[in-house]
Amino acid sequence: MIDFPLLIICVVLTFFSALITTYIAQGRPFWRWFIIGMLLPYVSIFIAMIVAYLDQKKEKQA
Repeated sequence: MIDFPLLIICVVLTFFSALITTYIAQGRPFWRWFIIGMLLPYVSIFIAMIVAYLDQKKEKQA
């Protein structure tokens, strides 16, 4: 059985990962990126960084 403090730590880390994802994905729907961040905790940060990079690249070309 998982210890309760370990479970709390995992939930808090997942929550902060989701918040970081929504911060990186500024200008996009908050709740969509927050849910993505909760379902894919650390992968979503890299997905949001790639999306932000592609948006910047598109703006420079326009």
